[in-house]
Amino acid sequence: MMKCSFCGHENTADALFCSKCKSEMSVPEAVMPTASGELDVEEFLAGGALPELTPADTLHFEKIPLVESLGTQQAESGELTKLASAIKEAMIPSLSSATLRGRTATPPPTAAAVPGATATDTRPRLVVTRGEKIDMQYPIYAGKNFLGRTDEKPVDIDLENQEPSDRIWTSRQHAVITFENGTMTIEDLNSLNGTFVNRTRVHPGQVRTLQANDIIQVGTVQMRVLLT
Repeated sequence: MMKCSFCGHENTADALFCSKCKSEMSVPEAVMPTASGELDVEEFLAGGALPELTPADTLHFEKIPLVESLGTQQAESGELTKLASAIKEAMIPSLSSATLRGRTATPPPTAAAVPGATATDTRPRLVVTRGEKIDMQYPIYAGKNFLGRTDEKPVDIDLENQEPSDRIWTSRQHAVITFENGTMTIEDLNSLNGTFVNRTRVHPGQVRTLQANDIIQVGTVQMRVLLT
């Protein structure tokens, strides 16, 4: 007969599994340490009180030796830090402090119709709000500034590239903006499709004073007035 190592049931010698608890019979019989010797599993499962263990029965674990000393760890850590720094320097080119001090944030360039005109100019200007080239700026100079399309007569604000080729409503000499003594005015030059300020038509011969943020429409192009 063979006793089951889990439940203690007696089984035939050729049994592979316990007929009571179905445990594998090849597992060696388990015992519990006691003060006087061994405690059978069947007795433990039956609810018997565990005997009091003596100091001699206490389990002890051997200390696991350190693989490496703290000094070795710190040395390897320093080597890893040097390696990481070398990789970083190889991937990111270093910049001298003088270079960093001399570098300033450069705003994106703004398209200007007249060479030399920039978004930081204090002179009045027109900014395209509707057209083929949105946000394009046209500075206004002292005196008369002619708007239209350059042909036999040149214009100061050429709007030829602001309208599609199949929908050109801007006349060659369409309107004129006069800037004198800090005041801007606009006058229509007998254009075919008219000049408008804030959706109000400016008739030929009529002089209209322009204010900041006024919307001028010439042909199909709309521009906002900026005074500063």
